[in-house]
Amino acid sequence: MLEVATAGSESIRVQDLAVPFAKRICDHLKIEDRQATNPSSNFLAACRQYNSGEIDLDTLVSSTISKGFRYVFDAFHQVAGEDVPQRFFILEGSGGNRVIHPTEQLLGINRSTSAVLEGEVEARWRLVETAWSIGVSAQLLDVQMNGATEELIVSRDLDTRKSIGNAKWAFSGYQDGKCFYCSVELDTIDLVMTQTHVDHVIPHSLGKFMTTDVDHVWNLVNACADCNLSKSNNMPEYAVVERVYKRNEYYIQSNHPLKDAIIRATGKTAAERVRTIRRAFDDAGKLMPTSWNPR
Repeated sequence: MLEVATAGSESIRVQDLAVPFAKRICDHLKIEDRQATNPSSNFLAACRQYNSGEIDLDTLVSSTISKGFRYVFDAFHQVAGEDVPQRFFILEGSGGNRVIHPTEQLLGINRSTSAVLEGEVEARWRLVETAWSIGVSAQLLDVQMNGATEELIVSRDLDTRKSIGNAKWAFSGYQDGKCFYCSVELDTIDLVMTQTHVDHVIPHSLGKFMTTDVDHVWNLVNACADCNLSKSNNMPEYAVVERVYKRNEYYIQSNHPLKDAIIRATGKTAAERVRTIRRAFDDAGKLMPTSWNPR
């Protein structure tokens, strides 16, 4: 749908959407063979056959039209079982004759915003498919960052660890491609993202002295180079940490794939999460003055 938006098409046949849809599934099957809650699927079987050269593109497209979009359009505008207030497309017709009409909300997405969203979608996809591939619920996964590579690492235990890509993309959508601290634009249209730094709100250097894991996603944000260098190894004022709590609550309420990892790390209820983050701030404040605030 993002491809439709950036192309400016006012209508698209389901046949035309079938090609990019199926190819993305085929590409991800090469990364992780599990691509659904139910491992058995005629559509996924067709994608695997296409990858192995057993069927051609036309056959794959036919399978996608008849089987691949089952429930997809119905679920597109739902979050946590409820309809979202805005519609991004209107669907007309039935079967292979269906036509999608993007609304202004979708057509109004520019190329730069589309690039940010596409990167975040990929990050979400990698997290979910990794949970499936490991064979556990997302509720049992932990998500941390490798400081040396800035990759998000998903783990079930010490023996099961997988990289799911650059951490920047996991946070970019919520931040709308802007610095968490000063709101300057971060992302370039060519996706270089050279201005984007992943920052530990409570400094990484304090982690070895604390019981709360500061390498965890609950404590990570995207920041511009100026803010990251200005903050450096300084401890922020509590108002900054409060904003991180609100960011985490947004992930939890919107059913983001990082939801369960944040809950595991900070608490099952909002009250528990407030206490956990406040305790982490207080513990860090005993080790380092809390003075930094974005200006």
